[in-house]
Amino acid sequence: MTPARRTELSRMVVDGELEQVPVDPTVCRTMVEQARRHARTAAAGRDMDDLEGAFQLAYDGCRKVALALVLSFGVRPSGERGHHADTFAAAAAIVRNHAGQGTLGQAVDDASDLRFARSGAEYRAEVVDESAVDDALTILDELLVGLVPVMEGRLATG
Repeated sequence: MTPARRTELSRMVVDGELEQVPVDPTVCRTMVEQARRHARTAAAGRDMDDLEGAFQLAYDGCRKVALALVLSFGVRPSGERGHHADTFAAAAAIVRNHAGQGTLGQAVDDASDLRFARSGAEYRAEVVDESAVDDALTILDELLVGLVPVMEGRLATG
């Protein structure tokens, strides 16, 4: 673990955004498999014109991949504040310090931004269009391709 990553994640623990937990590779890998299933079901939902449901599943898949990565580093959102926002913030911190920012960092930021569309659909009955679902599925695919190897590398060395 680099000093920068340790400092950033440690700060998040001290600030109450994250709490330390034991690393459980089975939980991490199960969350990734759930995210993969969500991607398939979301694509089917899009094709069946259930755009809000498809979007919700794609977003949830993004969150689960990000959380699996975070859990592989022995921390999780504490629930003291915005659980989803803290999940994506911790994943972004890991990416910045482990895998470099690049397109993977942008994918984590984009996944975090999906929270706003999800909240609109979930709490204000805002309509989700097909392009939003496609964007969410693209982001989910980028996270699966980019974050899972980082997670697996951490689990192998952890």
